[in-house]
Amino acid sequence: MLKYAISHPWRAAIVVVVGVLLGYTGFYAYQLNTVIGLVATESFDPGGARAAISASQEPPTTETTVASEEIAPAGLGFDPAAESMENLTPDIPDFNLAAFGEPIPDGVFDAYLLVGSDASGYLADAIILALQPTDGSAPIMVSLPRDLYLWNACSRTFTRLNAGLGGCPGFASGSELMAIMVEDYTGIPIDHLARVNFDGFAAVVDALGGITICVDNPTRDPRAELDIPEPGCQEADGETALAWVRSRRMEQLIDGEWVVVSGSDFARQRRQQDVLFQLAARAAGFSTPGALTERLSAVASAVRLDSSWSFSQAVSTAWKYRGISKSSVRRFSIKVSDYRTPAGAQVLLPRVPFRDQLSSAYPLG
Repeated sequence: MLKYAISHPWRAAIVVVVGVLLGYTGFYAYQLNTVIGLVATESFDPGGARAAISASQEPPTTETTVASEEIAPAGLGFDPAAESMENLTPDIPDFNLAAFGEPIPDGVFDAYLLVGSDASGYLADAIILALQPTDGSAPIMVSLPRDLYLWNACSRTFTRLNAGLGGCPGFASGSELMAIMVEDYTGIPIDHLARVNFDGFAAVVDALGGITICVDNPTRDPRAELDIPEPGCQEADGETALAWVRSRRMEQLIDGEWVVVSGSDFARQRRQQDVLFQLAARAAGFSTPGALTERLSAVASAVRLDSSWSFSQAVSTAWKYRGISKSSVRRFSIKVSDYRTPAGAQVLLPRVPFRDQLSSAYPLG
Protein backbone atom coordinates (compact mmCIF):
# COMPACT_ATOMS: atom_id res chain seq x y z
CA MET A 1 0.00 0.00 0.00
CA LEU A 2 2.81 2.42 0.93
CA LYS A 3 4.74 1.59 -2.23
CA TYR A 4 1.62 2.25 -4.29
CA ALA A 5 1.06 5.61 -2.65
CA ILE A 6 4.64 6.69 -3.17
CA SER A 7 4.65 5.68 -6.83
CA HIS A 8 1.29 7.35 -7.52
CA PRO A 9 1.37 10.77 -5.83
CA TRP A 10 -0.94 12.17 -8.54
CA ARG A 11 -3.91 10.95 -6.58
CA ALA A 12 -3.06 13.48 -3.89
CA ALA A 13 -4.32 16.16 -6.27
CA ILE A 14 -7.75 14.56 -6.30
CA VAL A 15 -7.97 14.80 -2.53
CA VAL A 16 -7.30 18.52 -2.80
CA VAL A 17 -9.78 19.15 -5.56
CA VAL A 18 -12.59 16.70 -5.02
CA GLY A 19 -11.64 14.16 -2.43
CA VAL A 20 -12.56 16.25 0.57
CA LEU A 21 -15.95 16.86 -1.00
CA LEU A 22 -16.63 13.20 -1.66
CA GLY A 23 -15.91 11.66 1.74
CA TYR A 24 -13.98 8.58 2.68
CA THR A 25 -14.87 4.92 2.37
CA GLY A 26 -12.48 3.09 4.70
CA PHE A 27 -13.19 -0.58 4.93
CA TYR A 28 -16.93 -0.25 5.41
CA ALA A 29 -18.14 -0.40 1.81
CA TYR A 30 -21.55 -1.63 2.82
CA GLN A 31 -22.31 1.77 4.33
CA LEU A 32 -21.96 3.40 0.90
CA ASN A 33 -25.22 1.86 -0.24
CA THR A 34 -27.23 4.37 1.76
CA VAL A 35 -25.87 7.32 -0.15
CA ILE A 36 -24.56 6.14 -3.54
CA GLY A 37 -27.99 6.52 -5.05
CA LEU A 38 -28.06 10.18 -4.04
CA VAL A 39 -24.95 11.12 -6.06
CA ALA A 40 -25.88 12.35 -9.52
CA THR A 41 -23.81 11.63 -12.61
CA GLU A 42 -23.69 13.56 -15.85
CA SER A 43 -22.90 12.49 -19.38
CA PHE A 44 -19.23 13.20 -20.02
CA ASP A 45 -17.67 12.55 -23.41
CA PRO A 46 -15.94 15.80 -24.46
CA GLY A 47 -14.52 14.21 -27.61
CA GLY A 48 -17.91 12.95 -28.76
CA ALA A 49 -19.57 16.25 -27.86
CA ARG A 50 -16.93 18.18 -29.79
CA ALA A 51 -17.48 15.99 -32.84
CA ALA A 52 -21.26 16.47 -32.62
CA ILE A 53 -20.91 20.24 -32.40
CA SER A 54 -18.48 20.31 -35.31
CA ALA A 55 -20.74 18.15 -37.47
CA SER A 56 -23.80 20.31 -36.93
CA GLN A 57 -24.58 22.64 -39.84
CA GLU A 58 -25.93 25.43 -37.69
CA PRO A 59 -24.45 25.17 -34.20
CA PRO A 60 -26.81 26.54 -31.53
CA THR A 61 -25.80 29.38 -29.28
CA THR A 62 -24.83 28.70 -25.70
CA GLU A 63 -27.81 29.10 -23.39
CA THR A 64 -27.53 30.58 -19.93
CA THR A 65 -30.10 32.03 -17.63
CA VAL A 66 -28.30 35.37 -17.60
CA ALA A 67 -28.66 37.05 -20.99
CA SER A 68 -26.19 39.81 -20.14
CA GLU A 69 -23.40 37.21 -20.03
CA GLU A 70 -23.34 37.12 -23.84
CA ILE A 71 -20.35 39.33 -24.43
CA ALA A 72 -19.05 38.83 -27.97
CA PRO A 73 -17.37 42.01 -29.30
CA ALA A 74 -19.17 44.16 -31.85
CA GLY A 75 -19.08 42.50 -35.25
CA LEU A 76 -18.13 39.13 -33.79
CA GLY A 77 -21.15 36.93 -34.42
CA PHE A 78 -21.69 33.43 -35.73
CA ASP A 79 -19.99 32.87 -39.07
CA PRO A 80 -20.98 29.62 -40.85
CA ALA A 81 -17.61 29.58 -42.59
CA ALA A 82 -15.66 29.79 -39.36
CA GLU A 83 -14.64 26.30 -38.30
CA SER A 84 -12.22 27.29 -35.57
CA MET A 85 -11.13 30.26 -33.51
CA GLU A 86 -8.22 30.82 -35.91
CA ASN A 87 -10.79 31.92 -38.51
CA LEU A 88 -12.77 34.13 -36.18
CA THR A 89 -10.91 36.19 -33.57
CA PRO A 90 -11.93 39.37 -31.79
CA ASP A 91 -10.57 42.69 -33.01
CA ILE A 92 -8.85 43.53 -29.73
CA PRO A 93 -5.51 45.32 -29.35
CA ASP A 94 -2.75 42.93 -28.25
CA PHE A 95 -5.08 39.91 -28.44
CA ASN A 96 -2.74 36.92 -28.30
CA LEU A 97 -4.13 33.95 -30.18
CA ALA A 98 -0.94 32.09 -29.27
CA ALA A 99 -2.17 32.11 -25.66
CA PHE A 100 -4.57 29.34 -26.62
CA GLY A 101 -3.92 25.65 -26.35
CA GLU A 102 -0.94 24.24 -28.09
CA PRO A 103 -1.88 20.54 -27.82
CA ILE A 104 -0.16 18.59 -25.07
CA PRO A 105 -0.13 14.80 -25.60
CA ASP A 106 -2.87 12.95 -23.72
CA GLY A 107 -0.44 10.73 -21.84
CA VAL A 108 1.50 13.50 -20.11
CA PHE A 109 -1.11 14.31 -17.43
CA ASP A 110 -4.15 12.91 -15.72
CA ALA A 111 -6.42 15.97 -15.70
CA TYR A 112 -9.29 16.66 -13.29
CA LEU A 113 -11.61 19.65 -13.43
CA LEU A 114 -13.58 20.87 -10.39
CA VAL A 115 -16.43 23.26 -11.14
CA GLY A 116 -18.39 25.13 -8.48
CA SER A 117 -21.68 26.46 -9.83
CA ASP A 118 -23.53 29.59 -8.80
CA ALA A 119 -27.12 29.60 -7.51
CA SER A 120 -28.55 29.33 -11.04
CA GLY A 121 -26.59 26.19 -11.86
CA TYR A 122 -25.84 27.57 -15.34
CA LEU A 123 -22.74 29.65 -14.59
CA ALA A 124 -19.49 28.47 -13.03
CA ASP A 125 -18.40 30.41 -9.96
CA ALA A 126 -15.14 28.54 -9.33
CA ILE A 127 -13.04 26.49 -11.76
CA ILE A 128 -10.00 24.54 -10.56
CA LEU A 129 -7.81 22.33 -12.74
CA ALA A 130 -5.70 19.60 -11.11
CA LEU A 131 -2.98 17.93 -13.14
CA GLN A 132 -0.94 14.91 -12.21
CA PRO A 133 2.11 14.19 -14.36
CA THR A 134 2.06 10.53 -15.27
CA ASP A 135 5.80 10.34 -14.54
CA GLY A 136 5.01 10.56 -10.82
CA SER A 137 6.02 14.22 -10.29
CA ALA A 138 4.21 16.41 -7.77
CA PRO A 139 0.59 17.28 -8.62
CA ILE A 140 -0.29 20.73 -10.00
CA MET A 141 -3.24 22.99 -9.22
CA VAL A 142 -4.37 26.10 -11.06
CA SER A 143 -7.54 28.16 -10.77
CA LEU A 144 -9.04 29.35 -14.04
CA PRO A 145 -10.74 32.78 -13.78
CA ARG A 146 -14.45 32.55 -14.45
CA ASP A 147 -14.22 35.74 -16.58
CA LEU A 148 -11.46 34.32 -18.79
CA TYR A 149 -12.36 35.19 -22.40
CA LEU A 150 -12.16 31.90 -24.30
CA TRP A 151 -13.28 30.30 -27.53
CA ASN A 152 -16.75 28.74 -27.20
CA ALA A 153 -17.10 25.89 -29.70
CA CYS A 154 -20.89 25.89 -29.31
CA SER A 155 -21.60 29.53 -30.16
CA ARG A 156 -18.38 29.88 -32.21
CA THR A 157 -17.58 33.12 -30.49
CA PHE A 158 -15.47 34.17 -27.55
CA THR A 159 -17.33 34.19 -24.24
CA ARG A 160 -16.59 34.07 -20.56
CA LEU A 161 -15.43 30.63 -19.47
CA ASN A 162 -18.18 30.44 -16.84
CA ALA A 163 -20.87 30.54 -19.56
CA GLY A 164 -19.77 27.08 -20.70
CA LEU A 165 -21.71 25.50 -17.85
CA GLY A 166 -24.90 26.33 -19.75
CA GLY A 167 -23.98 23.58 -22.19
CA CYS A 168 -24.74 23.26 -25.90
CA PRO A 169 -28.34 22.02 -26.14
CA GLY A 170 -28.63 18.84 -28.15
CA PHE A 171 -24.87 18.42 -28.44
CA ALA A 172 -23.03 18.84 -25.12
CA SER A 173 -23.84 18.90 -21.43
CA GLY A 174 -22.64 21.79 -19.30
CA SER A 175 -19.77 19.70 -17.99
CA GLU A 176 -18.77 18.64 -21.51
CA LEU A 177 -18.75 22.19 -22.87
CA MET A 178 -16.75 23.40 -19.86
CA ALA A 179 -14.20 20.65 -20.52
CA ILE A 180 -14.04 21.53 -24.23
CA MET A 181 -13.40 25.22 -23.49
CA VAL A 182 -10.68 24.34 -20.97
CA GLU A 183 -9.12 21.88 -23.41
CA ASP A 184 -9.07 24.48 -26.19
CA TYR A 185 -7.29 26.91 -23.88
CA THR A 186 -4.85 24.59 -22.08
CA GLY A 187 -4.29 21.99 -24.80
CA ILE A 188 -4.78 19.28 -22.17
CA PRO A 189 -7.55 16.65 -22.51
CA ILE A 190 -9.79 16.54 -19.40
CA ASP A 191 -10.15 13.03 -17.96
CA HIS A 192 -12.68 13.60 -15.17
CA LEU A 193 -14.91 16.35 -13.85
CA ALA A 194 -16.70 16.94 -10.54
CA ARG A 195 -19.37 19.60 -10.30
CA VAL A 196 -20.17 21.10 -6.91
CA ASN A 197 -23.20 23.12 -5.90
CA PHE A 198 -21.95 25.92 -3.68
CA ASP A 199 -24.95 25.72 -1.38
CA GLY A 200 -24.10 22.08 -0.83
CA PHE A 201 -20.49 23.09 -0.25
CA ALA A 202 -21.58 24.86 2.94
CA ALA A 203 -23.09 21.60 4.20
CA VAL A 204 -19.83 19.77 3.48
CA VAL A 205 -17.87 22.35 5.48
CA ASP A 206 -20.25 21.92 8.41
CA ALA A 207 -19.98 18.13 8.22
CA LEU A 208 -16.18 18.39 8.39
CA GLY A 209 -16.31 20.66 11.43
CA GLY A 210 -15.81 24.08 9.81
CA ILE A 211 -12.66 25.96 8.85
CA THR A 212 -10.40 28.59 10.42
CA ILE A 213 -10.47 32.14 9.06
CA CYS A 214 -7.93 34.75 10.17
CA VAL A 215 -8.37 38.49 9.53
CA ASP A 216 -6.51 41.55 10.80
CA ASN A 217 -9.62 43.72 11.09
CA PRO A 218 -13.41 43.39 11.06
CA THR A 219 -14.25 42.13 7.58
CA ARG A 220 -17.34 42.24 5.38
CA ASP A 221 -18.73 41.87 1.88
CA PRO A 222 -22.46 42.64 1.81
CA ARG A 223 -22.95 41.13 -1.65
CA ALA A 224 -21.43 37.81 -0.58
CA GLU A 225 -23.17 38.03 2.82
CA LEU A 226 -19.80 37.92 4.56
CA ASP A 227 -19.68 39.44 8.03
CA ILE A 228 -16.74 38.84 10.40
CA PRO A 229 -17.15 41.42 13.19
CA GLU A 230 -13.98 40.68 15.15
CA PRO A 231 -10.29 40.55 14.11
CA GLY A 232 -8.14 37.49 14.71
CA CYS A 233 -8.57 33.80 13.95
CA GLN A 234 -11.92 32.13 14.43
CA GLU A 235 -13.76 28.96 13.57
CA ALA A 236 -16.20 29.51 10.69
CA ASP A 237 -19.24 27.44 9.79
CA GLY A 238 -20.28 26.44 6.28
CA GLU A 239 -22.31 29.58 5.61
CA THR A 240 -19.40 31.85 6.53
CA ALA A 241 -16.92 29.67 4.62
CA LEU A 242 -19.10 29.91 1.51
CA ALA A 243 -19.24 33.70 1.80
CA TRP A 244 -15.45 33.76 2.35
CA VAL A 245 -14.64 31.83 -0.85
CA ARG A 246 -17.21 33.71 -2.96
CA SER A 247 -16.35 37.26 -1.86
CA ARG A 248 -15.29 39.48 -4.75
CA ARG A 249 -15.14 42.82 -2.94
CA MET A 250 -13.89 42.28 0.58
CA GLU A 251 -13.72 45.28 2.92
CA GLN A 252 -12.03 45.76 6.30
CA LEU A 253 -12.65 48.36 8.98
CA ILE A 254 -9.36 50.28 9.20
CA ASP A 255 -9.04 53.44 11.31
CA GLY A 256 -12.81 53.77 11.46
CA GLU A 257 -13.37 53.46 7.69
CA TRP A 258 -14.37 50.52 5.51
CA VAL A 259 -11.60 49.96 2.95
CA VAL A 260 -11.58 47.49 0.04
CA VAL A 261 -8.72 45.08 0.72
CA SER A 262 -9.40 42.33 -1.79
CA GLY A 263 -11.13 42.97 -5.07
CA SER A 264 -9.21 40.67 -7.42
CA ASP A 265 -10.35 37.32 -8.68
CA PHE A 266 -6.91 35.92 -7.91
CA ALA A 267 -7.18 36.63 -4.18
CA ARG A 268 -10.54 34.91 -4.29
CA GLN A 269 -9.07 31.90 -6.08
CA ARG A 270 -6.31 31.62 -3.50
CA ARG A 271 -8.89 31.60 -0.69
CA GLN A 272 -10.83 28.86 -2.46
CA GLN A 273 -7.74 26.70 -2.77
CA ASP A 274 -6.67 27.30 0.82
CA VAL A 275 -10.12 26.30 2.10
CA LEU A 276 -9.87 23.02 0.17
CA PHE A 277 -6.56 22.29 1.87
CA GLN A 278 -8.13 23.03 5.24
CA LEU A 279 -10.96 20.64 4.48
CA ALA A 280 -8.44 17.96 3.53
CA ALA A 281 -6.74 18.42 6.91
CA ARG A 282 -10.08 18.28 8.76
CA ALA A 283 -11.15 15.17 6.89
CA ALA A 284 -8.05 13.32 8.06
CA GLY A 285 -9.54 13.24 11.56
CA PHE A 286 -12.61 11.21 10.53
CA SER A 287 -12.20 7.45 10.43
CA THR A 288 -15.24 5.76 11.98
CA PRO A 289 -18.09 4.26 9.97
CA GLY A 290 -20.55 6.68 11.56
CA ALA A 291 -18.47 9.68 10.57
CA LEU A 292 -18.09 8.23 7.07
CA THR A 293 -21.83 7.90 6.58
CA GLU A 294 -22.45 11.45 7.78
CA ARG A 295 -19.76 12.73 5.43
CA LEU A 296 -21.11 10.99 2.40
CA SER A 297 -24.66 12.03 3.17
CA ALA A 298 -23.60 15.68 3.15
CA VAL A 299 -21.57 15.29 -0.04
CA ALA A 300 -24.19 13.35 -1.99
CA SER A 301 -26.45 16.35 -2.44
CA ALA A 302 -23.58 18.66 -3.35
CA VAL A 303 -21.58 16.74 -5.97
CA ARG A 304 -22.27 15.67 -9.54
CA LEU A 305 -19.69 13.31 -11.05
CA ASP A 306 -18.95 12.63 -14.69
CA SER A 307 -20.40 9.37 -15.99
CA SER A 308 -17.00 7.74 -16.50
CA TRP A 309 -15.86 8.21 -12.90
CA SER A 310 -17.66 6.00 -10.42
CA PHE A 311 -18.48 7.15 -6.92
CA SER A 312 -16.60 4.23 -5.36
CA GLN A 313 -13.47 5.04 -7.40
CA ALA A 314 -13.55 8.67 -6.29
CA VAL A 315 -14.04 8.01 -2.59
CA SER A 316 -11.49 5.18 -2.56
CA THR A 317 -8.92 7.59 -3.96
CA ALA A 318 -9.83 10.19 -1.36
CA TRP A 319 -9.52 7.70 1.48
CA LYS A 320 -5.90 6.91 0.60
CA TYR A 321 -4.82 10.54 0.49
CA ARG A 322 -6.78 12.42 3.11
CA GLY A 323 -4.86 15.17 4.89
CA ILE A 324 -2.69 16.31 1.97
CA SER A 325 -0.91 19.63 2.58
CA LYS A 326 -0.52 22.58 0.22
CA SER A 327 3.26 22.15 0.26
CA SER A 328 2.78 18.90 -1.65
CA VAL A 329 1.09 20.63 -4.60
CA ARG A 330 2.62 23.01 -7.16
CA ARG A 331 0.46 26.05 -7.88
CA PHE A 332 0.56 29.00 -10.30
CA SER A 333 -1.79 31.77 -11.46
CA ILE A 334 -3.04 32.56 -14.96
CA LYS A 335 -1.59 35.77 -16.42
CA VAL A 336 -4.31 37.98 -17.87
CA SER A 337 -5.14 41.50 -19.06
CA ASP A 338 -8.34 43.39 -18.28
CA TYR A 339 -10.62 44.11 -21.23
CA ARG A 340 -14.04 45.73 -21.47
CA THR A 341 -16.16 44.54 -24.38
CA PRO A 342 -18.17 46.98 -26.52
CA ALA A 343 -21.24 45.74 -24.63
CA GLY A 344 -19.61 46.90 -21.40
CA ALA A 345 -18.74 43.51 -19.89
CA GLN A 346 -15.45 43.21 -18.03
CA VAL A 347 -13.48 40.12 -19.08
CA LEU A 348 -9.94 38.77 -18.75
CA LEU A 349 -7.76 38.11 -21.80
CA PRO A 350 -5.09 35.40 -21.53
CA ARG A 351 -1.70 37.05 -22.12
CA VAL A 352 0.73 34.13 -22.05
CA PRO A 353 0.37 30.66 -23.59
CA PHE A 354 -0.85 28.20 -20.97
CA ARG A 355 1.97 25.83 -21.89
CA ASP A 356 4.55 28.51 -20.98
CA GLN A 357 2.92 29.16 -17.62
CA LEU A 358 2.64 25.45 -16.91
CA SER A 359 6.38 25.14 -17.48
CA SER A 360 6.95 27.04 -14.24
CA ALA A 361 5.46 24.06 -12.40
CA TYR A 362 6.36 21.24 -14.78
CA PRO A 363 8.96 21.49 -17.57
CA LEU A 364 7.48 20.07 -20.76
CA GLY A 365 10.68 20.15 -22.76
